[in-house]
Amino acid sequence: MSSVQPGGSKSKSGGRPRDPERDRALLAAVREILPEVGYDRLTMESVAARAGASRATVYRRWKDKSELVRDAVRLLAWDEPLPDTGSLREDLLAVGAMYSDRNGPRDAFLSAIAASINRDPALRDTVDRVIGEPRRAAYTAIVDRARRRGEIAAAAQTELIADVVPAMIFYRLLDGEQPIDGAYYERIIDALVVPLLTGYRKRGDV
Repeated sequence: MSSVQPGGSKSKSGGRPRDPERDRALLAAVREILPEVGYDRLTMESVAARAGASRATVYRRWKDKSELVRDAVRLLAWDEPLPDTGSLREDLLAVGAMYSDRNGPRDAFLSAIAASINRDPALRDTVDRVIGEPRRAAYTAIVDRARRRGEIAAAAQTELIADVVPAMIFYRLLDGEQPIDGAYYERIIDALVVPLLTGYRKRGDV
């Protein structure tokens, strides 16, 4: 996982350096509480209480809940090297494993904010920068390499197909009832993404 640091290095009042340990405790509290109560019911006071801090401590660091949650989202960033197995399918599965939520809390956190993303443009932009853009870049790089190896059908709508996985994952995040695990991701890759990329034929082709 990335070493992205939350917020700035100074507190909002007095210019004193922030305490990284306190920051981590507060952001850990956000990630614990959000899946329990959801974005709308999350409060700065509940975060302070869970972290054993004062309300003033939270407000010295973040002006409002949106800013606080955005910093918690930034800690989900990944900076691992892109897999290069020599196979389209294996590369897609490997990058899926890299992003998979092995211990569960990340997807529970994202599920808790999923319904609020479109109501908070700043939060939506942060989620896109931290999660959406890196995954799109990984997909593009994998498809470009596969194309050079001759694995991609000439008529494949690669940009359209790129929306398949995030759309299905986002739907499951909103639903919250079924797991987003490696088996589900593999089914998407094998049943939809790889066939669409490698076996696409235009209507009327023999």
